[in-house]
Amino acid sequence: MHTVIFSNENESVQVVIANANRERLTLRIGESCSVIAVTAYLDFAETFAEAFHSLQGLATLCDIDGNEVIDVSFSHRGVRIAFHNPFPEKVLQTDQSYMTETMRQIGIWNRL
Repeated sequence: MHTVIFSNENESVQVVIANANRERLTLRIGESCSVIAVTAYLDFAETFAEAFHSLQGLATLCDIDGNEVIDVSFSHRGVRIAFHNPFPEKVLQTDQSYMTETMRQIGIWNRL
């Protein structure tokens, strides 16, 4: 299992890659799970890295049915992280400094 933590100064959300193969991975937050295509995860990671470095942009992770499950929006005002169904609905506001470790955990090491 691998964990990616999204946080701000008050709270954090742990996204666990509970299961993975070459085509799909299962993400878990608490008791809620979502199945993601590996290609969708890699696209999310690349878009996240680009938005992280430019301080603007939106990285959206969709499940295998095309439903948005996580959105991370970077702007000059900060970072907004939104978790959608099937995960518990939650929005975190933070600044980019809290995203540095998340960037490492997502797994695009050569982009940091």
